[in-house]
Amino acid sequence: MKEFILFNTYSKWAIAVNKAAAKDSRSWDSTFAYTADNHTSVLGMRELAPRTNILCLARDKAYKALDKGLSSSRHNDYPADSGNSLFAYPAQSNFAGTKYPLEWIETCQNGALNQYTDNRTKWYVVLDASTYVCTNHLDLGKYSPDFVVLSFYKMFGYPTGLGALLVRNGIGAAVLRRKKYFGGGTVEVALARDRHHVFRKKLHERLEDGTIDFLSVIAVGHGLDSLHRLAGPMRSVAGRTYRLATDLYRRMCGARHGNGTPVFRVYADTAYRCEDEQGGIVNFNVLRANGDHVGYNEVKNVVSARNIVIRVGCFCNPGACQTHLEHTNQDLKRNQQVVGHICGDHIDLIDGRPTGSVRASFGYQSTTLDVDKLYDTLIEHFWQNCPVTPVNRQLISMDAYNKMDLRVKRIFVYPIKSCGAFETNEWQLESYGFLYDRNWVVVSDTGVCMTQLEEPKLCLIRPYVDLQKGTMSLLYAENQEEVLMTVPLDTVCSGDKKKGKICWGGSVEGIDCGDEVATWLSLNLDRPGLRLVRCTGRNPPKVNKYGKLDAKVLGSNQCQYLLTTDSTLKWLHQEIENNLTEMSEDSVLFRFRGNIVVSGDDLPPRAELTWRKMVIGDVAFQTDSVCERCKIVNIDQDTSESHYKPLSVLAQHKWNGKTVYGIYLGREDTDAPCNIRVGQRCVVTGLVEDQ
Repeated sequence: MKEFILFNTYSKWAIAVNKAAAKDSRSWDSTFAYTADNHTSVLGMRELAPRTNILCLARDKAYKALDKGLSSSRHNDYPADSGNSLFAYPAQSNFAGTKYPLEWIETCQNGALNQYTDNRTKWYVVLDASTYVCTNHLDLGKYSPDFVVLSFYKMFGYPTGLGALLVRNGIGAAVLRRKKYFGGGTVEVALARDRHHVFRKKLHERLEDGTIDFLSVIAVGHGLDSLHRLAGPMRSVAGRTYRLATDLYRRMCGARHGNGTPVFRVYADTAYRCEDEQGGIVNFNVLRANGDHVGYNEVKNVVSARNIVIRVGCFCNPGACQTHLEHTNQDLKRNQQVVGHICGDHIDLIDGRPTGSVRASFGYQSTTLDVDKLYDTLIEHFWQNCPVTPVNRQLISMDAYNKMDLRVKRIFVYPIKSCGAFETNEWQLESYGFLYDRNWVVVSDTGVCMTQLEEPKLCLIRPYVDLQKGTMSLLYAENQEEVLMTVPLDTVCSGDKKKGKICWGGSVEGIDCGDEVATWLSLNLDRPGLRLVRCTGRNPPKVNKYGKLDAKVLGSNQCQYLLTTDSTLKWLHQEIENNLTEMSEDSVLFRFRGNIVVSGDDLPPRAELTWRKMVIGDVAFQTDSVCERCKIVNIDQDTSESHYKPLSVLAQHKWNGKTVYGIYLGREDTDAPCNIRVGQRCVVTGLVEDQ
């Protein structure tokens, strides 16, 4: 069989081209059918032809309709002037790795789906092979879909944003003839002063608008050669990845906490008994011994600290996600409209129910050691002998707090997000937090606000704000002989306007600080294209991770101030040393990047996690939430080197099922400027009701 190959900017955009198969002069007779287990881009195709009938097939209905026994001449009998219909389904689900029968292609083309429509039409099939061809051999000599979509990035990691659409010979002219838009290179002639144009004769030439990314197309050939050289025959890759996934699946299904409850909930459509039905993917969530779900972000943080790469969320497959997580349409609408949960945000649990899951995918380079490492890491962090009350939780009454002498011990200000801090004895508060705290961000050439997750060496940049001189001085820790860069504090209107994406959602707006400091950052961090941006505003999400309205912040992730206590620091430092890891107390403190450290002789470790309200000096604060921790705490702020123990140890002592350290505070009464200083009295005025 001979096909055209149409290179496109993105494999899912290629799917949109296929929608023309269901769009013709009889579109009211046509049907666009798709399995519920499909990529978001397939769902988007239905919006291209609002007059076309829509048929969404659940798994059971699809199997019933497309079973070989239903393929007969009575379904294939359609009028000569009937419309065209299109059926889209994945060769392999990107959610759970389910492999759908390739025999469905011929069955559908023979009209099996006409039993669900009012009008008999000619059916075409688009096969989404993006996930399938990464680890499987697709024999287009045996199976003849009308269209095949694939992604080279998923196959061998490069190039991004380039996909391919394969069109079966003889189908293109008949089905895609109704294209309306034309761009450069797709026409033989086009007139500006008259509405006249003539498309090129060859199908691929009339569909590839503008200049294709020919340099990336050249790279595809090298990628395919390398894949063949490193991976060997794809049939062998399919077998290996299936066996790895089966191994992990069986281990997870058998894992039990000490009280007999399951450690994992695995989402699967098969029992992993047959390579023809199941690919190299395991999709799951982690459960605690009491049955509560662990948020997928916590799972991601834990395994990322061990350099294990997984994906979390719904994987751009809302149908499979909804089915396996057992959400109703009303649930999903409420999550978005009331709670504010949107695709790709950090809200992983709502009312204790997961909004997504964890996906482990195996490729041609994966080995049994990878399975061992992932499984052992998850068991080490989440297995419980029995449901436990978090350790170190000592409930203290308000009367006891009234007798305590709590004081501010240390104050830290972080002028540049994710860079180093400077310590001070007294500092001013303003509407966005400490004066100049996280007022600057380092923005990458892709418009993302950098953190130590992307660049650990950010911690080696040590800013210092001199209020008298009106400057911020920047030192780079590997060269402290002189001040290498100075940035004025009062030139917020002199640069170009910039925007940067914040990791918690939303974006910051600000002013570029100029080429000189940008060059300095890029040279020291060895990353081209960095810019220093002074924040002037924030476009936050409607709600934060806990369903509350966001406080006024600039570069901070969630709230204005982060408070920790000296007693919690000493406790965690001792726990780390008990795990045979030498680490100074200050090294532990600096990793958690708090603004205010409170001390008190009788204060138990982690007591601050129960505080609801407090007063420091004359300033009233209210707790926004506890601070959940990620693998940034593993980064030594003096060297930028990483060690997994801090997060690992902290994860052994969860609080309400979460890995937390410190609390977020917001001012309760006013935004008027005032100061906080070391030695000031701290009074707890309210406790969290549910302790």
